[in-house]
Amino acid sequence: MIREDYIMRIIHEAVRTLLKLLFGIEEEKEEEIVLSDAVTAEKYKRLCQLARQGQINQAENQLWEQLDGADQEDFKMAILFYEYLNQMTDEQLEQGDYSREEISQGLLAAAKQYGYDGMVGALLS
Repeated sequence: MIREDYIMRIIHEAVRTLLKLLFGIEEEKEEEIVLSDAVTAEKYKRLCQLARQGQINQAENQLWEQLDGADQEDFKMAILFYEYLNQMTDEQLEQGDYSREEISQGLLAAAKQYGYDGMVGALLS
């Protein structure tokens, strides 16, 4: 339990730092963060809906199908998606056959696709 809480805090702080450094976003609440592209915002809503329904792996698969390594708005969507998962309870993640470690790995993999893996790796270690 303590380990899971620690991982949750580390992921949250990594996300917060990325949003501030890369996008100039200082807000603490995910719902205050706006995706400027309406299409990307709609994709994000669908991913979160799938995750809420316990289909976390399916949502993550769809995320990866949609990521465009050149579109920073897609990277922001990925960051927000992994933060959304990070806010779920351990029970919700377990029901979706997912873990905090997978959130961390997914965030790092997304960062690698956009060339920020060194930064994210340092934040998550």
